[in-house]
Amino acid sequence: MTIPAAALDFLTERAKTVGVASPVRDDDLFKSGVLDSFQLVDLIVLLEANGGIKIPDPDIDAENFHSIAAIEQYLSSRKD
Repeated sequence: MTIPAAALDFLTERAKTVGVASPVRDDDLFKSGVLDSFQLVDLIVLLEANGGIKIPDPDIDAENFHSIAAIEQYLSSRKD
C-alpha cells in the first residue's frame, strides 16, 4: 500500500524545515532529522486519518516508520 498523500506532504515539509532533501523510498527518516519522536506521533495521526487504519500502541516503533519503504510495508501488513 502506498503512503497517503497527506503523509508524504508532511514528510516533505518536515524535510524542508530541517534543511534536507525530500525523502525518497529508502532514506532513514530519523537519521536525516525528518522524523523524531514528536513528529512520529503527528505522522501516525495522519496515517490513521488518511489511511483507513488504526495503529495500535505496540506498533508505534521507529522500525516500522524509519523509511517510506518501511511505512509502506507496515501499512500493507495492516490492510491484510
